[in-house]
Amino acid sequence: MKLRNPASLFVVVGLWLSLAVGGLGQLRGGLFSYDAFGYHLYLVATFIHDDPLLKDLQWVEAVGREWAGDAGLYQVSHYPDNSRVIRYPMGQAVLWSPWFMVGHAIAKLAGFAADGYSMPYQWAVALGVFIYLLLGLLALRSVLLSRTTDRVSAAVLFLVAVGTNLLGQSLFGITMPHALLFALYAGILYFTVEWANDRRVRKAIPVGLLLGLAMLVRNSEVVCVLIPLLWRGRDEAGSFLQRIWRFRGQWSIIMALAFLVLLPQFLYWHAATGKLWIDPYNNPGEGLDLLAPHTGSFLFSFRKGWFVYTPLMLFAVLGIFSLRKVWREAFLPVLVFFVLNLYLLSSWTNWWYAESFGSRAMVGSYAVMALPLAGLLIAIDERSRSVRITCSALLALLVSFNVFQHVQYMRGILHGSRMTAKAYWTTFGKLQRVKGVEDLLLVDRSGPVDLPPEGMKGYLSRELPKDLLRVDATEMDTLVLEADGSTRKAYLLGGAWEFSPAVRIPYKALTTADHAWVELTWHIKPLDGPVRGALVSQMEYKGACYGYFDKALETAPAERDAWSTVVTYYRTPHIRNTDDLFIAFYWSRDKLPVLVDGPHLRVFDPIEAH
Repeated sequence: MKLRNPASLFVVVGLWLSLAVGGLGQLRGGLFSYDAFGYHLYLVATFIHDDPLLKDLQWVEAVGREWAGDAGLYQVSHYPDNSRVIRYPMGQAVLWSPWFMVGHAIAKLAGFAADGYSMPYQWAVALGVFIYLLLGLLALRSVLLSRTTDRVSAAVLFLVAVGTNLLGQSLFGITMPHALLFALYAGILYFTVEWANDRRVRKAIPVGLLLGLAMLVRNSEVVCVLIPLLWRGRDEAGSFLQRIWRFRGQWSIIMALAFLVLLPQFLYWHAATGKLWIDPYNNPGEGLDLLAPHTGSFLFSFRKGWFVYTPLMLFAVLGIFSLRKVWREAFLPVLVFFVLNLYLLSSWTNWWYAESFGSRAMVGSYAVMALPLAGLLIAIDERSRSVRITCSALLALLVSFNVFQHVQYMRGILHGSRMTAKAYWTTFGKLQRVKGVEDLLLVDRSGPVDLPPEGMKGYLSRELPKDLLRVDATEMDTLVLEADGSTRKAYLLGGAWEFSPAVRIPYKALTTADHAWVELTWHIKPLDGPVRGALVSQMEYKGACYGYFDKALETAPAERDAWSTVVTYYRTPHIRNTDDLFIAFYWSRDKLPVLVDGPHLRVFDPIEAH
């Protein structure tokens, strides 16, 4: 039989086989590490250890040491009442669950460890995600063919899969949510178009289910509701509100189904904490700040700018306006979705989203952005031959550039989170690491926060104005008469006085750079034998601490009533807001009497900040 639309079908099959073979071929046993460890933990906790609420933390810590990675067990959030929840939503675990059970059966039959992590589980889950990806590509192909030619559909599918960082997420980030979200968005588009063209209840059902699944994978995908909400049927009349009211019964079904899909997450949170809704990202150092988006950096920064590392998407954004002519029913939903999705994702304080090539947070939306890319190609197709040739050459160049930069990233030439303009241009076009490029990157925050560069290389020191160090008078204040007749102001701690008055300095007064080293000098004088304490430095956001560091102190001076001088260092963490406070104080852990003079501060700014 003659295949219908063979070019786009060939591209889908060819792309999928290439990605699946490449992705499955590089499985080496580390598929469920770092963030993926948290997504996967629902399945292991439920089906292997019968402990979905993580009541027994010993087994979690044991498997974490073996599989989670070297960043600590950050995938679990702890609460003051000793309750614990998995930090990430359970959507991926729900979609992985049938494949997990296949892997579980194979592990038992083939003699592998039935622990949730051995190779049968990894192969099964990875294969399952690739099957979802295939369904997503086929769904997107169908959507494109509903309005474009086979040739344009094939070109768009190839551009999206090979010309963006969907390529890297499909090959090396298959257990992250982004490729899976791409498939879900393609499914949402497919069933939205089907439902809009034939407003029947049976076609509304999959829309509700897929909306719920997308939000269950990542809560910020609530913006996916905009696609069916704003999509108009080809011949539908009436305003937006009139359409909503006309199909209010079907919309009730869609919302009810989406809620039912989300309900297990609410029930899990309630079982663990007694609350139906919690924010499991309970680290004050990062979160959603809707009043302070980082949109400019999100789009254009050399650190992780979307247009810098995925420039093809700039053409997709421009193509949104071509939809007004070539695909009118898609114009409004795509435009509103793009604007609000960009705003939401760039409002996350950690806007670069940790280690990855390019802005991985945008990958799920590429199914939606394929529509304006198709609109742009349709518009180009109507131009002169010279324009078509020039644009085709440019798009081919962008695809090649994307593949080249992926190779650079895999070879460690492009860093996944610390790139700067100098580092980018120094390594531009190179396939070998450049000597000295490490010095051009943003500061490495993975190391200890209290070990500054030797000799503070690359930093300039300065004193802080005394008014910044001023602390209100307290009952702990005392004047100490020294042997030479001079006096020294200090704090007398011990008994009920456990903490010295804290120095509290707004970050924007501490430095204007993205980080700084703070040198803190303390003078300690025990009054009744050795004392145990801690020298504490931290950041504070709206009363909540993050970036905490303390240096344990045990002092036993050689002479009675002698002062000990201790110097500590603190590298500031990623700052959530420049109004956040740097705080330093002494913590008397044994409550024995001790005099504390300090801290006396000196700040070291990066030279490039001056």
